[in-house]
Amino acid sequence: MNTDTVILATAWIHQPALSTRPARTLIVGAATLTVRYRFCDLGFDLEAHSTTVTDDPHETMTWLAERLHVPPARLLLWRAEDIVVPSLISACDTARDTMAAARLLRELKLVFEGDVIDVAEGYGGQAATSFDAVAHGAGAPFVQLSSADLAEAHRTGCHGAIRQHLAARVKATWQLWLKGREDGDSLIAATDTWLNTPDAEVRA
Repeated sequence: MNTDTVILATAWIHQPALSTRPARTLIVGAATLTVRYRFCDLGFDLEAHSTTVTDDPHETMTWLAERLHVPPARLLLWRAEDIVVPSLISACDTARDTMAAARLLRELKLVFEGDVIDVAEGYGGQAATSFDAVAHGAGAPFVQLSSADLAEAHRTGCHGAIRQHLAARVKATWQLWLKGREDGDSLIAATDTWLNTPDAEVRA
């Protein structure tokens, strides 16, 4: 039985219409934190991908589809219904590569037939304050890349900034979910131990 939990964070840019290009949404980064439970032991696997102006714009979309190909037992997101999922669908609708978009939509459909948890529901749902404010309040420090900073990192090819941002976000999302669990003490302890190892650093 698949006992994996996957935490997903994505980054996108909404580009306005230009004379030669309609308005579109670009997925410019995605990160997954996979938590595996095997024989009473926890394992963590942190991955991130980013696409900047010099890269093929469908690369992150393809990368994400591959990570979701085997649906996890549980998927954790922040503000899934009103932010993440609509943005992913919009990005697929405006993608230059329709095959990559179709593949991602197929994998998303399979994942969403399983156990999907919106962590924000435990913190006010759509009325929740900003993610970084919630994370700081819960003792899971997180520094948000502003929309302008994200666009600049995309424009200048700064993969490291995008991936560090997304890696921090999936780690904080996992920590926020753990705080809402009555049986979370052992998971929190294992997570804290992992966070203090080199494996908790995403490599750009």
